[in-house]
Amino acid sequence: MSDLTVKESNDKAVKPMWPRLVVAVVLLVAIGAAGTWGWQQYQLRLAEDHKAEIQAEAIAQIEDQWGVRFMHVALVAEGGLLDVRYQVTDPDKAVYMFDEVENIPRVIASNGIELAMNDDPHVHDLEFGYSYFFLLRNVDDSVKSGDQVTIKVGDTELPYFEVEQ
Repeated sequence: MSDLTVKESNDKAVKPMWPRLVVAVVLLVAIGAAGTWGWQQYQLRLAEDHKAEIQAEAIAQIEDQWGVRFMHVALVAEGGLLDVRYQVTDPDKAVYMFDEVENIPRVIASNGIELAMNDDPHVHDLEFGYSYFFLLRNVDDSVKSGDQVTIKVGDTELPYFEVEQ
């Protein structure tokens, strides 16, 4: 007969550490990515709030100084023209907007090109509450749908005005 020897061991089996390390690293990367994404969203929101604040101040300043409120800028004629619409809030002030060449409204594209009407635009009687428009040639396709342009009247600028299609 053979002798069987049974060895009794108090040694516990050692489990490998690498699965726990992998899980810890994955969790740290996920937390870091989520934190970075959250910070970026917060910064974007702050930037949008700042843009809205600047635009609101410019809208109030143009309305106070020139008696008009710009309502929209849109591409028309297959992108060849810009349709700029405004509403008259004070006809006595609005008439001066077309009185001198320096005051004629202009649109400044995001690439810096200034789009303006001719030096002697057709002017008609402006009435309170009525909406009017003028067309500008989109030189070199400077403005695209969705772009943010600046409307300039005299020395006053209205930035971050989104171009509609």
